[in-house]
Amino acid sequence: MTVFGGYGQDDLDAQYDNRRKVPEAGAISDRWLALGAEARGQLSCDLDLPYGTHERQRLDVFPAARRDAPILAFIHGGYWHMRDRTLVHFLAPTFVAADITFVSVGYRLCPEVQVADVVADVRAAVGWLHDHAADIGGSANKLYVAGHSAGGHLAAMLCGPAGHPDKIKGGCSVSGLHDLEPIRLCYLNEQLHLQPDDVPKLSPIALAQGLRAETGTLPPLIATVGGDEGPEYLRQRDDLVAALRAARQPAESLDLPGRNHFTALEAFGDPHHPLCLAMLRLILAPRF
Repeated sequence: MTVFGGYGQDDLDAQYDNRRKVPEAGAISDRWLALGAEARGQLSCDLDLPYGTHERQRLDVFPAARRDAPILAFIHGGYWHMRDRTLVHFLAPTFVAADITFVSVGYRLCPEVQVADVVADVRAAVGWLHDHAADIGGSANKLYVAGHSAGGHLAAMLCGPAGHPDKIKGGCSVSGLHDLEPIRLCYLNEQLHLQPDDVPKLSPIALAQGLRAETGTLPPLIATVGGDEGPEYLRQRDDLVAALRAARQPAESLDLPGRNHFTALEAFGDPHHPLCLAMLRLILAPRF
């Protein structure tokens, strides 16, 4: 029986089961954590800064050497119910070296909370960063967001009409989930408990399709996905970019040939890779 987009249940589940698609995923994550520990040992960092009362509503800040630096807030993945902000500390050295303050954003996890609450958490984190930018050596007028996987969804939400488009100058979604209907219908919903009426409110594609001319210009968004991630991930990226462009919003689609769901994120932190260079250009030489 077809469940979504021509897929039966097993095939739909397989489209979003990244650990099954990438058997070495555990070793890759372990490498990220080890590199993150090295980054904490080598760089100045302010850890566990609270933006809320929950123990997971915390920020880890790796400040740039200069004051009034741009700020890049990065949101980790884990399908909204796993992992924590230490997972992406390994990205900090690249951006600190470019005089960008790097912030790793934590948030509450499902099923303790709903996906809507996770969105509210990262929105509150961005609000805190905007209000306290000077306290961490950054500029409130140079605030950018990015994220991977579920974090890509959250970054796209923040750049959209339901996020903080007034506070954010640009963003990047790496392997993001932008249509939550297949997520609601696959095995992931055992942890997420998405309901049918959650989908249009929490899907960046649906929100982009509903944009009106009077919305104004949203922050420019880079959307990228690994070439080996499978047709559903590619569709998620392509449909978001198409919806934003149809609404005359700035969006850049970037391909990562030969990259899987995990090595796609490593490209973001590689200063020689076109994805990293695109993010650096967006921050340091914005066109919008």
